[in-house]
Amino acid sequence: MKKMLFLLVASTTALFPVLADTTPVPPSGGEAPPVNEAAPAPVTSPPVDPQTGLIQPSDNEHAPYIAVFKGSVNGLKNPSGIRGNAAYAAWLQRQVVWAEDNEPSTWWDNVEGGGWQLEPWGNWVQENPKRRLILGVPIIPGAWDGSGTKQGLNAHQKIDFETGATGAYNLHYENLAKRLVKYHLGNSILRLGIEFNGGWFAWRVKGNPKAEAFAAYWKQIVTTMRAVPGAEKLEFTWNPGLGCYCSFDPEKAWPGDAYVDYIGLDTYDDSYAKGTYPWPKDSTPQQIEAIQKRVWETVFVKGAFGLNYWKKFAEKHHKPLAFPEWGVDHKPDHHGGGDNPYFIEKMHQFINDPANNVAWHAYFDYQAGDGHHQLAPKADGTVITEFPKSAAKFQELFSLPPTTASAPTSTP
Repeated sequence: MKKMLFLLVASTTALFPVLADTTPVPPSGGEAPPVNEAAPAPVTSPPVDPQTGLIQPSDNEHAPYIAVFKGSVNGLKNPSGIRGNAAYAAWLQRQVVWAEDNEPSTWWDNVEGGGWQLEPWGNWVQENPKRRLILGVPIIPGAWDGSGTKQGLNAHQKIDFETGATGAYNLHYENLAKRLVKYHLGNSILRLGIEFNGGWFAWRVKGNPKAEAFAAYWKQIVTTMRAVPGAEKLEFTWNPGLGCYCSFDPEKAWPGDAYVDYIGLDTYDDSYAKGTYPWPKDSTPQQIEAIQKRVWETVFVKGAFGLNYWKKFAEKHHKPLAFPEWGVDHKPDHHGGGDNPYFIEKMHQFINDPANNVAWHAYFDYQAGDGHHQLAPKADGTVITEFPKSAAKFQELFSLPPTTASAPTSTP
C-alpha cells in the first residue's frame, strides 16, 4: 500500500510525500465478516477470447480500461505526468491510456483543485475524447493526527469525519466540482479517502463508529459534487487497500449503493504474513518463486479481506471492481516480492476474467519512497527497471497487439 505516496506535492523537479504514518502493515488475520452473495451487475459485455476465456484486449474501447500513474504535473510548463503517460502508452503500443494523479493533502485550498494541476490534465483530456483522469481526493487534509492544516482556509482547526458528516466541509467539494467542470474534467473518476482501512493517512478508519461517520461524510461529499451543473458524469471509487485487516465491519463504512460507482482495491506485491516476505537470504530461485506463489494464493486471494472477500462484497452491492493502484514491489524493509512476473500474470488473469467484473485498473509505474514499482521507460526513453522479468511479462500481456518483449535493462 502507498503509505507515503498518495497525496503528493509537486515541485519543479520532483514529487515529495506529505506527512503520513509509515508503520508496517500488520499481517492479515482474524475473520472477515461474512458477505451475502448476489449476482453482479456487469460493467459491459466485452468480447471474450474463446480459447483463453479472458476478455479480448482493446485500445480502451471497453472494460477493463487501462490507466497508469506516472507522476503528477506542475503547471503547463512542467506536465511531467503527461509526458510519462505518453511514453507508457508507446511502450504498450497503445494510443489511449487513462491517467491517474492525486491532489496534495496539505490544506483545503489544494483539495478544492489547483489550476496548476487541473488545467494541464484538462487540456490533455480535451485532445482525445477517449482519455479520462482518475483523481485521488483527500477528505481530511493536514496533519496525520487530524489537528488540521498549517495554512490556508480554516488553518489549525481540527478536521474529522463527524464534522464532515454534518455538511460543514461541503463547500470545499462544491468548489472542487466547479473547477473540474471549468477545466473540462467533469467525467473524472474520483478516489475519495483512499486506503481508508490502513493506518497511514489522516482519514484512516478505526472501529465501527468511525466507519459510520466516514460513510456519512462520504454521502455529503458525493451529494454536493453531483449537484454542481456539469458534474453529473463524475464517478466515485470507494477505495480500501487489499489485504489490510479492517478494524471495522466494511458494511459500516459503506455509504450506500447510490453513492459509489466502483470498489477499488489498491494491490501491491508485499506481505507481512509469517512465512512470506522477506524470504531467507540463502533461498534458491525455485524457493523464492514458491513463496511468491504462496503469497498470491494465501494472502491476496484467500486471505482475510483478500480478492475472494472483496469480489463477494462487490457482487452484493452490484458494483464493478477496479484496481486504482497495483504493482510489483521492492520495499526498503524487504517485505516486497521483488521481480515477480507470476504476480503480473495473475493480476492480468484476474483483471481480464469476465467473472470478476473489473472495470479499470491503473499500474503504479513509479519509484515511491516506501516502495519501487517502475517497469516502463522514463519519459525521455531511458529504460531502467529493477524488475526486468516483470516488465517483460507486463509488456507481453498488456501491449497491443500482444507481443513477446525482450527484457529491459536492469539497474546495477
